[in-house]
Amino acid sequence: MALQKLSHARLRVKNLEESVRFHTEVLGLEEIARQDGAVYLTCGTDGTFDVAVTEGGTGVISFAIAADDEEDLKRYSKRVADAGVQVREMTAPDPGVEKAIEFDLPPQKQKMQIVLLDSKARQHYYNPAARVTNHLSGMAPVDLDHITLRVGPDSSQTIEFLTKHVDFYAADIVEFPGGQGRLAAWLHVGDYHHDVAMFAGAPHETLDHLAWTIPNLEYMKLMLDQVARGGVMLEAGPGRHGVGSNLYSYFMTPDGNRYELSGEMPRCVDRKAPPRMWRADQPGIFSSWGAPFPESFKVGS
Repeated sequence: MALQKLSHARLRVKNLEESVRFHTEVLGLEEIARQDGAVYLTCGTDGTFDVAVTEGGTGVISFAIAADDEEDLKRYSKRVADAGVQVREMTAPDPGVEKAIEFDLPPQKQKMQIVLLDSKARQHYYNPAARVTNHLSGMAPVDLDHITLRVGPDSSQTIEFLTKHVDFYAADIVEFPGGQGRLAAWLHVGDYHHDVAMFAGAPHETLDHLAWTIPNLEYMKLMLDQVARGGVMLEAGPGRHGVGSNLYSYFMTPDGNRYELSGEMPRCVDRKAPPRMWRADQPGIFSSWGAPFPESFKVGS
């Protein structure tokens, strides 16, 4: 029994049909379902949806971590409830999801889910050859990679909740100057460096960015060409992060949400090792190649 990885996210968007057009014609995802005002989209490689978009603003509504079996749902439902957080149990809440538990993540109240995916729909491994061709080219992200949240003025409460009650492990933590609180953290449930990360932010912000898996720098270059042909310009990158060391490129979608193309995410060879601690004023956090932290990154959605 175990938690596996980030499965999917639900985002708010300003205009639903324009968002669907961007995701399908520019990013290369495939629409697979519409339900209760949401459109479900997939990279097309694993049989499940990766993002669902709903009209009404910007930011994250919920995100989901996939579990091995129903016993995982029962176990985490009890642990979260014992921590004093209300748990909602759901049956078939989304296409390809058999069961889920949902709870509000402190303190910002983003909805987190632990889900049991439909074994009949889900593939055992990624199969890019199973994709259909999108309108601008055959390229698309391989999978959903990670989500980075905005969690209020200090991320300490969110880190403690996820590591203590939901079996997340912290890979890296950035402390405010002087060690008074935590500015950011990168957490994982499996072997990869982070499934869920978080930055301190304004109270109204819920999402810093949603990230998509790109195999390598050459593929990232071609994906950025494709995104630019779709009228979306680069915000930052390409580069390699200092924390995490994954390749990155960022852009703001027409929805007003930030997306990242992320490549070469490292594996944590010892998932139970203590996190590496950084100071917020320490050089090299954003880029190991020396790129400065972009001013526009001070704002989330």
